[in-house]
Amino acid sequence: MRDSSADEMDSARDERPGARSRGLVPTAPSRIGRYELCFELASGGMASVHLARAHGDPGFEKLVALKRIHPHLACEQEYVEMFLDEARIASRITHSNVCSVFDFGEADGEYFIAMEYLVGEPLSRIHRRVLADVDERDSPLLPMRMARMIAQACEGLHAAHELTDADGESLHVVHRDVSAENLFVTYDGATQVVDFGIAHALQRVHNTEAGQVKGTFPYMAPEQMTSAVVDRRVDVWALGTVLWELLTLRKLFLRETDVNTMYAVLSGEIQPPSQYRSEVSEELDEIVLKALERSPDERWQSAREMGKALRRYLAKQDELIGPAEIADWMRQLFPSGELRKREIMAIARSREGVESEAEVPAEAEKGERVSRFPALIVDRMPAAPPLPASLLVMLIGVLTVLAVVTIDWLRQ
Repeated sequence: MRDSSADEMDSARDERPGARSRGLVPTAPSRIGRYELCFELASGGMASVHLARAHGDPGFEKLVALKRIHPHLACEQEYVEMFLDEARIASRITHSNVCSVFDFGEADGEYFIAMEYLVGEPLSRIHRRVLADVDERDSPLLPMRMARMIAQACEGLHAAHELTDADGESLHVVHRDVSAENLFVTYDGATQVVDFGIAHALQRVHNTEAGQVKGTFPYMAPEQMTSAVVDRRVDVWALGTVLWELLTLRKLFLRETDVNTMYAVLSGEIQPPSQYRSEVSEELDEIVLKALERSPDERWQSAREMGKALRRYLAKQDELIGPAEIADWMRQLFPSGELRKREIMAIARSREGVESEAEVPAEAEKGERVSRFPALIVDRMPAAPPLPASLLVMLIGVLTVLAVVTIDWLRQ
């Protein structure tokens, strides 16, 4: 059974790299254009996110998540270009499975992106919650629930991949950083793709330099990791990795070091999910393994193809698993979710202040500050530049030589 105190801590803690877990931090009375900042929700390597009120005609008011670039990066052209590229790409995508961008630009000397405020949990947190609960781990419905959430993500990514310019020409958008961190499930049961911060597109202002690798190693496709030309199929690989991990409640490629993770991605054995969970059907095995073909030509050629296969699988099941059923399940996993939603909306609309500190559960690690409120979209790109692929190749070469020398020495 779920432990209620651990439940609260798990809901509150933001596990994304670069984000700091914290209590609600009041924002000094300030505005960015027509947006009145309420308080800071989270902060990452490149930007912070605030809950803000958008004011318009008398009586109009809308709550949004306002992402603002850190002041010390606002004078760096590279980061401003990446920040605005994210906004330009995401604002063009109109789909129920992609977080909406309402507005972006510069006002009062600040660069900002005004986004839909999503109340829910990242898939990474759902994964961890299920892992901690024996009843959920053993549920025969788990494979179907995971398949449904990924099927929705497939549609959101397909909408991004199909984005065109005013002349109908494809923009060749590729997310490049699909992971359980960047797939968000709302308490209404909808999966949304978030964070296009390092997405590739033809009309980006900021271009990745040759030899740079962008993404998250355990979810990178082999061709992405070796700096080859990437297309929408790298996102299909990442979806396959996420689904494999959700089905097995294990990590597929993550190892102790980046180099070992690279080896696993490039040449490690990929077992079918049913090897670890008997409830996974052969059909679901085949869907996942096809997404994880190392040759892009052997994979699903689009996210929609993969999503259709998942929906066909779901249609054959005795149990109905749709958004409504996912919403019910979310309430079981996070029983305080709806209460937190009402709380945060009430605080944001209040003209009075907010708590400067949230109550810290006893299980929180020493020195950690956590929020009782749901996590939001936090930029995950570190301030440091990406690690050059040439350096990674060199490291692999050095380790290979050392391994050969060691083996020869041991044989003597």
